[in-house]
This record gives sequence, C-alpha cells and structure tokens, in this order.
Amino acid sequence: MEQQELQKQNERLLKALEINQLIAGELQLGPLLKKVMKLTQSIMSSESCSLFLYDEKTDELVFNVCSGEKEDKLREICRLPMGSGIVGWCAEHGETVRIADVYDDSRFVVEFDRQTKFTTRNMISAPLFVHNKLIGVCQVINHQHGEFSKSDEKLLESLVPMVAIAIDNARAHQRLLDRELFQHDLVLAKSIQDSFLPATPPEVAGYHADFHMRSAFEVGGDFYDAIRMPDQRIAYIIGDISGKGVSAAMIMSSILSDMRMELSYGGNAGEILSRFNQTLCKKAQSGMFVTLVLMVLDPVLHRLEVANAGHLPPIHILQERIWQHGEASGPPGGIVSDINYDCDVLNLQAGEMVLLYTDGITEARNESDEMLGAGRLMSWLDDAPASPDACIEYLTDCLSQYAGNAQQSDDITLLMLGRD
Repeated sequence: MEQQELQKQNERLLKALEINQLIAGELQLGPLLKKVMKLTQSIMSSESCSLFLYDEKTDELVFNVCSGEKEDKLREICRLPMGSGIVGWCAEHGETVRIADVYDDSRFVVEFDRQTKFTTRNMISAPLFVHNKLIGVCQVINHQHGEFSKSDEKLLESLVPMVAIAIDNARAHQRLLDRELFQHDLVLAKSIQDSFLPATPPEVAGYHADFHMRSAFEVGGDFYDAIRMPDQRIAYIIGDISGKGVSAAMIMSSILSDMRMELSYGGNAGEILSRFNQTLCKKAQSGMFVTLVLMVLDPVLHRLEVANAGHLPPIHILQERIWQHGEASGPPGGIVSDINYDCDVLNLQAGEMVLLYTDGITEARNESDEMLGAGRLMSWLDDAPASPDACIEYLTDCLSQYAGNAQQSDDITLLMLGRD
C-alpha cells in the first residue's frame, strides 16, 4: 500500500514538472491554458478542472477554459461578480476552499449544473496570484475516487503558483507582440502620411512658400498641402483632424485625396471647400471632423481667395502691420453636409506674407503649464524675418525656447506664403 502511494506521488510530481516545463515552452495563452488544465485534472484525479480569470474592469470572474465536458456551455453562462458563488468567494477572500458536498454549501450556484446537465459533487477552488495581485481562480471538480482530501488541497495550492506564472508569462508575451504590431502600424502609418505631404511647394514666380510640421506622437492629425491646379492657380491647405495617431493618419490620406480631386474640378475656394465637405460628410464616421483653411492664389493677378472651415484664421504680415483674417465662414468639415462656405478675396501686396497654423502652437504650454496663446504669437511676429522660410525658422525657435522641457501635447504645423 505504501509503495502504491509513493508511485502515485511520483506520477503527480512528474506531471507537475510538465506544468513547469509548459511555463517556459508555451507562450500562446489559449493552448497553454488547455494544456495546464488537462494536466491539473490528471494530477488531481478530478473529473474536471476549470479556470476563471479576473476581469478588473467589471470586477468579475470570467470562465476561460476547462478540461472535461461542458466547456462550450460553461463559456456561455459563467461570469460571476466578485464574491458570488464559491469561485467569487474564493477570489474575494484569497483563500482555498475545499467542499465535500457542494449542495450543502449555500455559496454554490446550482443554476450552472442545471444548464449544463452536469452534476457537481465536490470541489477545491484555489486563488491565483502573481506579485500579490489576483488574476483568477483554479477549480477542480469531482474527485474520481470519492472526496478530495487535505493532501489534495495542499497539492493544488502547490500547483496554482506555477499556473499563475504561466498565465502571467503568456500575457506578457502577448503584450510584447501587440506592442511590436502597434509599432509596425505606426511606421506604416508614418510612411503613408509622409507620402501624402509635399516635401516642397510648387515654384511660383514672384512668390515663396514654406512648411513646418512636428507631430506630438509618431503620427499626427495635422496636415498641409500645396497643389498647382489645372488653371495654374496654386492651392495652399492646412488642417487638423479630430483625433490622433494611426487612425488620424489614415483619415488624412483620404482627406488630401478628396481635396485634390475637388481642386481638379476648379471653382473658387468657397465652392471647392463646399464640395469637399459634402464628400467628407458621406464618409465621416461618428464624431470625426476636420478643420481646415483653403487658400487659392492667382499669381498673375496676385489675387488670393480664402475659405475657412472652422479653423484658426490666417495672419497677414506686411512690414510693420500685422493683422488676423476674418473668422471661419462655416463649421469644421464633416459635420453639416448642406453648408455653402464663403470665400474672402484680397490682393496680396508686395512683401506681404500670410501665415496658416494649427492650434498646437497657440495651445502649447511651457514648464509652468502656461498656454502660449494668440497674443504672444502675434507679438513674436513683430520681430519676424521678411521671408517665409526664415520666419518659420524664427517661430519654431521661439516656440522651443518658450516650451523648454515641457512635453508637446499636440501637433504643430505652419504654412507660410509670401509675395516677393
């Protein structure tokens, strides 16, 4: 009899070692849990072994996997609030529970047996902790040869730390894979975004233009463009898409494509912006919108048309005179489909420059959390150089000095057009 007991303990030890090997050898959570549960069921001589994982967001124990029958049915119905049922009590108190007859225990949820047509007689439930943090509960059900003993309880308590480590390792591995995938998506989104943004503006006799963009993250929601239209006018665009990151970068590519298409059809700046808005409204998902300014320059007549969809108004600079353009003629694009945007028409004077910018500049903050504001930007322009490229370099230097070591929280984009 003693020899049989030693042989039984030896078999259990070998199976426990298999669980230990799984920790190092299997990093996919789904396959890992199935293997661990199957081995645990065998070691514990139980009819079934189940695992409930703790959902911090809902404060519930969620059935994840089991060995034995009824797994699919259990997956449909097993979601227990913390403290509910034997599993919930075990998790809430952080204690192992061994029950000889579950139907004599008021904590037992009889409904699960009724729905699965499975008869639960006895069980042991043990909490799983990693770094003193609850991650779930392991439960063995119905000993194959009677009831679970105190030694069975100690055995399960010796196994669950290995199970917890295996789960934690698999989750850490999945987080690493997700992070690598996310980084890959960022690189792809950045390359797509860069391919749509022009490196240099079109050359126009008597005019100079320059751009600057610095995203707060790897990819951003700001955009700009400069396009020669079929009638030889030049369109200058700056805008800001609601949202940030990969989704905004993907939307940006669609927005620039649609705007370039509308520019090819001609019309004044207001008509072009109105058509673009109608197209955007058909595509826009709930909550998505874009602010933008469209300027259309006739370099022969020195005539500039300006249409504004909910964006910051342009700033004009002519020698010592600095003034801000009128407010937007309509709401951001993608909100109201039947709106007609007006356009302002003016003649650019020799030496006049026009600055387009996004709110990442005026809303930039310094180390004291003070916002820059439009007033400080206008005061900087009092001393601005008289060419677009030099002026943009001057403004970015001023901004860097103002922000210091404060973290950039929004994209910063500048577009400047100047007549010689």
